[in-house]
Amino acid sequence: MIKINLLPQEEQKKAAAEKRAALCRASAPFREIVQKNRAIQAALFNGASAEEIAPMLDTIPAQYRGCTTINACLEVEYRALTGQQEFHSFKVWKEKGFSVKKGEHGFMIWSTPKRMTIEREAAEEGADPERIEIERFAISYLFHAGQVEPIKAA
Repeated sequence: MIKINLLPQEEQKKAAAEKRAALCRASAPFREIVQKNRAIQAALFNGASAEEIAPMLDTIPAQYRGCTTINACLEVEYRALTGQQEFHSFKVWKEKGFSVKKGEHGFMIWSTPKRMTIEREAAEEGADPERIEIERFAISYLFHAGQVEPIKAA
């Protein structure tokens, strides 16, 4: 019987931590922009006039106006970087009849939150480990139209 270890190895954990840190650094400048855009939306919902929100809009760079998520801001950056307008996940491209070209690397964004249970060592020796439920955003990848090709029929 062959035993396969499905747990991530140390080098895999290190690479994942580095990718997460890189995405955190890329996301950091957009936190304030997202908060301001959300405040503008709330003000509009509550009946604010264009004159009332104009000073708030002046503090947001034009290309980021209306971005209410960090992912939306990241996509604006990726569009400017690549000149491409259409970005989708691997799964969505496949559903549309395309495959990602071999060797292409995706553009990192935050996925929807994932719930997971982690175990912490028990405070007392011999006690059962403590289980904690957490919610965490994982990393997801987008590919642009230049990175895909139609799936060829067999």
